[in-house]
Amino acid sequence: MRNRKAADVNADVEARIAQIEQMTLDQIAVFQSRILTDITTERISPKEAGAIDRALRNRLRAIEQQLREAG
Repeated sequence: MRNRKAADVNADVEARIAQIEQMTLDQIAVFQSRILTDITTERISPKEAGAIDRALRNRLRAIEQQLREAG
């Protein structure tokens, strides 16, 4: 049962990361607020938070790159 719960959590994190990869800056701001709530209420673990944080940083780098190329 523990493995099933872990698999569900991993699937949730993967789904969030997939969403992050398509977000705009405004969407990221709202998402960060929600994720902070999830962290403080311990709905997600530190390991999961780290994975989501890495995805957010990667997305922000991609947006910066797009802005540099466009400007």
